[in-house]
Amino acid sequence: MDYKGLMKKNSKGFTLIEMIAAMVLVAILVPGISSILGGTLMNIALTNIAILSNMEADHAQRKFMKHINGVTEFSSGFEDQTANKLTFTSYLGDLVYQYVIDDASRTIKYSRDGETAGILLQNVVGDTTIEAVTYTSKFAFKDINGNDLGGSPTAAQIHAVELTFYLLRGESFYSYTTYAAIDKNHLDL
Repeated sequence: MDYKGLMKKNSKGFTLIEMIAAMVLVAILVPGISSILGGTLMNIALTNIAILSNMEADHAQRKFMKHINGVTEFSSGFEDQTANKLTFTSYLGDLVYQYVIDDASRTIKYSRDGETAGILLQNVVGDTTIEAVTYTSKFAFKDINGNDLGGSPTAAQIHAVELTFYLLRGESFYSYTTYAAIDKNHLDL
């Protein structure tokens, strides 16, 4: 009887050396795979945060532009037009709109005809300095040539408004700027 032939036919399974080699390979590969998977999931989460931030900002910018396009006049009070406050009258029903960048609550609010102000955007960064960079959400008033009027301009001087705001989402800042000019075609109707 051939002893070597019997051993080859009946031996099944792994040797101890093969088992140790497999365990070492698994121990090397599993952390790498989990690191790749964790990084991928983190990128997906950050991308979703950026997309949601852009959607919220787009909604606020569209609403702001729609209201500015319908301006018949800007309010002429000294405190009605500042870097944090904008007050104007719309051609639709002579409604008075007021936009306020509220640093205390970190929001942009707007109201119509003296109603309670509703929140347009949350987590808006006001005057904040991070790593020697200052982030300031504000209204900038422009003249007929697009030049910055600064300070508190008179109602007759304002021909456009630029809204700049920074959103804080997670640990990231997202910057947005919207330039809205008065739509003269609406005023001539």
